[in-house]
Amino acid sequence: MLETNQYVRCVLIDFSKAFDTVNHVILARELFGLKVPVFIIQWIMSFLMNCSQAIKFGFHLSSMLPIKRSIAQGSGKGVGLTLFIMFAHDLKPLDILNYLFKYADDATLLSSQRSKTTVELEMTHVMNWAVENKMSEFA
Repeated sequence: MLETNQYVRCVLIDFSKAFDTVNHVILARELFGLKVPVFIIQWIMSFLMNCSQAIKFGFHLSSMLPIKRSIAQGSGKGVGLTLFIMFAHDLKPLDILNYLFKYADDATLLSSQRSKTTVELEMTHVMNWAVENKMSEFA
């Protein structure tokens, strides 16, 4: 980009607790949109939705509660990473002259001098995507 522009703006984005906030219903919708075979989607959803957790503190153990959001970041063979990539596949820059490079829960936005879209507008777009996809502990 620097070969054809005097400057390039770079914004580094890190989605906080991204793997913990993935909404299972939205993930299923994204997988359907990507034409993943239904039996694979059913297997993934069964794997994700049949999990529960408890907290142990000293000798005290809480009751088991279902996990309604999240994908296992450290799951074997990168399953959680792959699911997050598929979840975020539709996050793209507004301007075709800009680039959004994604790796796991990190993204890098490159905005060229020639872009007609401001970095602020691109970031508003990213934040709106995060809200729409419930990428917040409070969503």
